[in-house]
Amino acid sequence: MSLWLRRGLVVGLVAGLPAALSGCAQYSVAGQFEDTGELFFGAAAVSLTDAGTLEIATANGRTTCTGATRVSTRAALTSNSGIHGSANARCNDGRTFKVDFIQTSHSGGHGQGIDDRGNVVRIFFDTSSDAVRARLDKSRLDNLIR
Repeated sequence: MSLWLRRGLVVGLVAGLPAALSGCAQYSVAGQFEDTGELFFGAAAVSLTDAGTLEIATANGRTTCTGATRVSTRAALTSNSGIHGSANARCNDGRTFKVDFIQTSHSGGHGQGIDDRGNVVRIFFDTSSDAVRARLDKSRLDNLIR
């Protein structure tokens, strides 16, 4: 391989590195505060460093929450399935919550946690907003049947 070709390959790889490193996974989020029955929707982003952000709002827009996500365990380097992590958020109504989650497929997963008032918080996340809404609707129907 010529010096020019090797140098061009190295420059190309280095030039592409920031774009690859700045990439992150984007997820649609839906869930429910079980004490009030309020549904919420939003987004989460997770960077290659396994840290991320969470932003949600109730369907009526009155309550908004922002926080951070953190991946704690990866089952395999080649698959998103089996990832475990947590999210912490603070809401404009004063509540805070922590949710533990698991990614059960390549595109999404679910989690459950508790707020500082002792109430359950459930979440679903997926790369598809339609899929995350369908998972939330199925969960709500399953809870009605029980």
